[in-house]
Amino acid sequence: MNYSKPKNSKFKKIKLKHFYPDNLSTHFVSNLVVQHQKEFFTLSFFEVWVPPILGETVEEKMTEINKISHVDAKCVSRLVITPEKMREILKILKENIDNYDKTFSKR
Repeated sequence: MNYSKPKNSKFKKIKLKHFYPDNLSTHFVSNLVVQHQKEFFTLSFFEVWVPPILGETVEEKMTEINKISHVDAKCVSRLVITPEKMREILKILKENIDNYDKTFSKR
């Protein structure tokens, strides 16, 4: 994002340089919870990994499945965003999914 200097103003244009730290972790997010209040949105991103179901027969696999009472959804990141920024994000996401569909979708 660049901030333009209005004419006859004391503002300076400052370039934003994106930086990805070496220790930045990447997660496969498969669940999202969005909450909002008047002043902001909270986005919670969750990683869900289904446990392996082991067994040689269908009955053995069903026994293992029946032992599972729940699957953990680990929150890997939470973002707090203003409504203005949320609208900007939605616009960017819409543009990107449209580009994705044009490139990869067989619609």
